[in-house]
Amino acid sequence: MRNILNFLVTFLVFWIGNEYFNPYLSITDTKTLLIASLLMFIISLLFSLAMVMSVMLITVGIGCLTTPALMLASIVLTPIKLWLLDKYLYGFEIHGLWTYVILTLVLSLFTVKVKERRD
Repeated sequence: MRNILNFLVTFLVFWIGNEYFNPYLSITDTKTLLIASLLMFIISLLFSLAMVMSVMLITVGIGCLTTPALMLASIVLTPIKLWLLDKYLYGFEIHGLWTYVILTLVLSLFTVKVKERRD
């Protein structure tokens, strides 16, 4: 359920950005909007799996090296994903550094996190 909500949040952020801030974020059509949201979702899912594997490797001793690196990478991962979409997805354009910063903050702010329940 969390993954579906994250996909919908990404979709809505891109759609609102395209509708109301068109000089800064341009998406040509709905198909491009769906592809961009799906690619952001897939990259985030792969990163989450890498983070889980890294945490699991702490018991072996390797995770102590990889977990901080992945945590640091998560800070810059969203702008990198946005840049890759801008560069390689035809019809998806981001204009300006501050657009990257604002999109990163908005996507990070509205990403759904699941709290662990401890019994």
